[in-house]
Formats: sequence, structure tokens, C-alpha cells
Amino acid sequence: MFFVTEDVKQGESLGAVMSRFGLDEAKQRDTLLHKHNAHLRAGADAPQGIIPEFMWRMLLTMPVVQNVKIVIPIDIKLSVVEFQPVIDLKNGLRPRQMGALGPPTLTHGVNVKIKHNLPASTGLNWIQTVKKMNNPDRSAPVEFVDVGHNNLPFFIQPVNGGAPPALVDDTPVGPVAPRPGAGVDFTAMTTIAVLARGHIILAAGMVWSFVIGTANKLPEGIMVRQRPRDATDMDFRNQLRILKLGLNQYRGSTGPNLDYVLPPSPDSVVP
Repeated sequence: MFFVTEDVKQGESLGAVMSRFGLDEAKQRDTLLHKHNAHLRAGADAPQGIIPEFMWRMLLTMPVVQNVKIVIPIDIKLSVVEFQPVIDLKNGLRPRQMGALGPPTLTHGVNVKIKHNLPASTGLNWIQTVKKMNNPDRSAPVEFVDVGHNNLPFFIQPVNGGAPPALVDDTPVGPVAPRPGAGVDFTAMTTIAVLARGHIILAAGMVWSFVIGTANKLPEGIMVRQRPRDATDMDFRNQLRILKLGLNQYRGSTGPNLDYVLPPSPDSVVP
């Protein structure tokens, strides 16, 4: 767990701001009573459990009359819902466009689904970076921010200020390799980021990898090199380097100069 500092603007409630980071009512109450937020209790700085329920409920729900800062705990864990190699030679994972001749162009890949442990929240979003050891598509960079666009690095960019889902679902694919060593060698890092005060804080990540082979059947056609595992400090630093390159697979900008932050130390506060 680490902590982020967030602004509560005049007219907003403390509870509404905390909910942006996936905190339910019980966690909001604990946050209000935490030592980091003693300044919010306006003279009610008593041991936890002494503040009457009506008071902390009021403090959470009533709009503040002046801008204040609140310190919010972040405790995110990732889990794998699915990681399954797939080959679809009949329809193709991404077949040719309607009217085009020939077989599907991209048939070999992996279904991957990773989720975090909090409710979907506007203060949390997914980032995925990719490195290809072998890259048959010469139009695409070897390293890139997956899907990111509009000068933002996020895998999912909801419209109308909606919350990104708590589960990210992807199926990276490629064509069957024409010869050994010629298939896509695909390594990705999928990360949940915390968005606070302009920071993009890399909070928790998983790394996974596969290679497309020459066969039209499993497992020879898709060789899993690494099932999703927790990212290391080195993995995060490598992801940060790719984020600062700031290119997606189409060479569009994904925000190379944004305020990226490596995972904070436990119990530290990001100002």
C-alpha cells in the first residue's frame, strides 16, 4: 500500500473524491480517520472509533466549503482471469476485410484477461507496453505503447469521463510463421496506473510473453514463453522507458512528456 494526495475542490465531497480511487464507504471512513487526514476532522481528532457515526458520514458526504487536500490509500492487486493460446484457421482472429480474397491474415494469438481488485474507477486506468524481439511488420516500431492515442498512454480511453473497466481484455495476434524464427516474438507488460494530481503512477503490473511458430495447431503454433507474472522493479523501469518514447504501434504520440511515476515505496505518500 502507498498513498496519493488528491485535491478536493470547493463544492465536492470527500467521499466522492475517494470513490474515484475505488474506495467504498468502509474504506472512506478508515481513510478519514487515518493520521494523514487529521487536518480534515476539524477538532474531532480523537482515536479511531470515538468519532460518532453521524459526524464521519457528514464529513464524507457534505460538499467542502473551501479547497482541501486529502491523502488516499492505494492498495491494488492484479490477478489473471484468462491466458489462453488460440488458433482460429476457419474465421481468423482478425480476418481480411469483406470482399478481400485469401485466407485470414492474423490467425495465431493469445486471449489474455487481467483484473484488479477494486471497483472500476476514474482514477485507475490500464497501460500496456510491448516489445517485439522479432517484428515482421516493418511499419510498426519494435517497442510501443499498445493502443495509446490522443497523446495519452492508456489501453482504454472511455468517452464522456467514464470509468475504465476493472478487467482488461486483449487478444494480440499475428500470422503463422513462414519458417522457424520468423514469427512474432511478443512480450507485453500490463499495468494498472493511478491518476492523481497530474501524476500517472505505475501501481501494479504483470509481464507475459509468447512466440508464434510455424504450426497450425497448439502448442507448436504458439509457444508460451512467460505466463503472466508480477512485474519486477526492472520491468517497471523498462516500461517507463517505453512510455517516455511515447509511440503507439502506428507511430502516433502517446504522451512522452507526461508525468510518469514508478511504483512508490510501501507507506510512502505521493504529493
